Amino acid sequence: MNVGIKSNLNGADVKQRRHKPIRICDSKECLRSAANLALSIDRTVHPCDDFYKYVCGNWPENHPRPDAEHSYDWFREKQIRVYTTLREFLSKYSYSRSKPVQQAKDVYKACMDIETLDKLGLKPVFKILKDLNLPPYPTYINITEDFDYDSYSFDWIETVIKLKTYLGMDVLIGFDIFTAPKNSSVYRLVIGSPETTNPFPSMHIYERKRDNRKTRNFKISTYNDVDETLIVTHTHNFAKKQDVDNDDERTSLAYKLFYAELMKIFVIETGNFTSSNIDEPKLDQKILTTSKEYYSLDNNLDELESDNGTETDDDEAYLNIPEYTVDEIQAHTDEIVNENNGTAVPIWRRYLDGIFKMSDTTLDFENDKILVSQADMKYLAAMATLVSKTPPVLIELYIWVKVVEVLAAHTTTEIRQLIQRSHDEINSNGPSVPQPRSLQCASAVNEMMGMAVSYAIADPNFFNVTKPKVETMLYEMKNALAHLVGKAKWMDDNTKLATYQKIIEMKTLIGFPDWFMENGRLEEYYKGIQVNRDTHIDNMISIIQFKLRKAFNKLRAGRQFDKNGNYRPWWTNETVQSFVNMTECFIDQYSSFYVRELRKYQLQTMLEKLAVQQPRLVNRSTPLLLHDNARPHTAQQTATKLEELQLECLRHPPYSPDLAPTDYHFFEQQITIFFEILITFCKEKYYVDGKKTLGENIADNGGVKEAFAALQHHLRKHGPEPKLPGFEDMTSEQMFFISYANLWCEVPTIDALEYEIDDEHSPHQFRPKGSLQNNEEFARAWHCPPGSKMNPITKCIIF
Repeated sequence: MNVGIKSNLNGADVKQRRHKPIRICDSKECLRSAANLALSIDRTVHPCDDFYKYVCGNWPENHPRPDAEHSYDWFREKQIRVYTTLREFLSKYSYSRSKPVQQAKDVYKACMDIETLDKLGLKPVFKILKDLNLPPYPTYINITEDFDYDSYSFDWIETVIKLKTYLGMDVLIGFDIFTAPKNSSVYRLVIGSPETTNPFPSMHIYERKRDNRKTRNFKISTYNDVDETLIVTHTHNFAKKQDVDNDDERTSLAYKLFYAELMKIFVIETGNFTSSNIDEPKLDQKILTTSKEYYSLDNNLDELESDNGTETDDDEAYLNIPEYTVDEIQAHTDEIVNENNGTAVPIWRRYLDGIFKMSDTTLDFENDKILVSQADMKYLAAMATLVSKTPPVLIELYIWVKVVEVLAAHTTTEIRQLIQRSHDEINSNGPSVPQPRSLQCASAVNEMMGMAVSYAIADPNFFNVTKPKVETMLYEMKNALAHLVGKAKWMDDNTKLATYQKIIEMKTLIGFPDWFMENGRLEEYYKGIQVNRDTHIDNMISIIQFKLRKAFNKLRAGRQFDKNGNYRPWWTNETVQSFVNMTECFIDQYSSFYVRELRKYQLQTMLEKLAVQQPRLVNRSTPLLLHDNARPHTAQQTATKLEELQLECLRHPPYSPDLAPTDYHFFEQQITIFFEILITFCKEKYYVDGKKTLGENIADNGGVKEAFAALQHHLRKHGPEPKLPGFEDMTSEQMFFISYANLWCEVPTIDALEYEIDDEHSPHQFRPKGSLQNNEEFARAWHCPPGSKMNPITKCIIF
């Protein structure tokens, strides 16, 4: 018996040595990650039927959408956490030895000081209007009886110039300085339709009315309260509110009432109404008429932009944007104005001269060519024609509303309540709950002085802990990309060699610029900014002008290259990176090392916004940059760049690495198949445009394969990772795909879905489904039989 027992024990010992015990990760981060994944997964759904629903089926139940959010997902949740951390730092009463950091705290305090904002009222706005040569309220309202509209003059060009140099705002004319499409080492002037229509930070903050707060009633009489005989005498008849049946009319009416109420507040604040001879009903009627005229003119100008298609996805058109001298632009617009019986006036030389007076740059109008797309040239000519045939008093009205609409959101509680109420009426979804002002102010400070707050709250372990991990991840991902390129059957050897060279030349920007922690460099970076704890609007204007001067001065400077000839810009709006407690903030919902580290970098880049337009192509003499703030996927950038090259490859331009003709045609054929697969996606009445989302969908497919290949290399080199509690039965490959799909879990509203349908990215739920249906590694990892929903017979694999 003893011998038998001993033999059994020895057998058990051999079995135990043969099957090592499973390592379980029981750290706080792993427990949180396991809990998040487990609570999101819907195990009633088979992963081969609908992987998104399997991974995210229970996510909405455990991540209820805050009322202030139209859509709620991991990106937004982490962003709010970053802003919460930033808010806690900015609100602490402590003095910083770093001047920019202290200035950031002062900007936050001024933004939060509602009492001072209410006390100042509209005085800051009146001062700005005066500086812009605009009246305190639109001249068209005319609260006097003896005003002569025919003799009224208004220099709209001078005001538009001041708007650009004082507020950084585009009205009627859009201007910027971009990198040249065919030579990313130089900057070019660009003119077209307005782009920067609101230069201030987004402040969707509208406090609810407090029961004990007394407010003046500036509400315009509703259309039911106004004498109909007065309404019908005007050019455009107003519809009665109860007769408005369709959404367009309801929205139109809500906008007109909003503009009317906003104008009335400004009229009353001037005090001129009390000394006039008209009563309030007549004033209301004048304001309603003025609002109607503005709305009509605004629609006409909007149609000019949309009719001329000022946005294009055509890469070839982008690369070959025409260039003109300022006199050539003037001659063209004059010709169109005269053909339409308008009165041509000098615009473009005067405009450029005016805006560059704030900089150290002197323009050479003979040699400084201006990029103007064909669509933008049509807009400029049509705009000049419309303005030339519109009474000056209405042009003044249009510009006045555009300016006040932007400034008013940063003034009194009363106006913010008006904006909130009108927003709710326009969106027709009932009252909405605003974000806390503290988070909005934290976001605003981040947008305006992000480098300063990043410096203040940066994780001290970033440089010696986090950054090396990210560098290792990116290095192995580049190796994975090279391996995928090597296996591509549609690329010839010369094309592969050129691609390998580009992979070697790729440069990465991680976290902060090299100079970030050097003594005095942050102060040098923000030199010239003046802020005050009591002047919220003035603070924003000071920062805007600081950035404008930098932007205008870079025209002659060009791009700065390092000693090796490499250009390393920081395409960032000085965002705060969540290196504050990086592990706690970003690691919780991901298990696989590569997905986890990848998402850290993705969420970091997602929070960044472009301060200048990033070049879509780079010439042969400079490295192709991996860093792209405009999209959340770092792993997908190389796939995106190749997709973007497809249109210009046929002519073999010298400024771009070429695909051989046979490679191009195969690639184009693959894209056609890919498009046909993508076009089949739909959700109820919502249709996903496979053509519009093609580039991003190709990037999704390529990025997942690249990251998965890097993971496999990592596992071969380092062995399997510890298991998450509750996921002991899952392989590392399965956890990779769970983590990837979990990234896209969201709780959208109907409005958010409709918005996503029009975006160049597919809606969240389709992104993992589309890319994983096309992924053979996914089908193998989950044992999905051929022909199942997540393993269709027809696939399109570019890499």
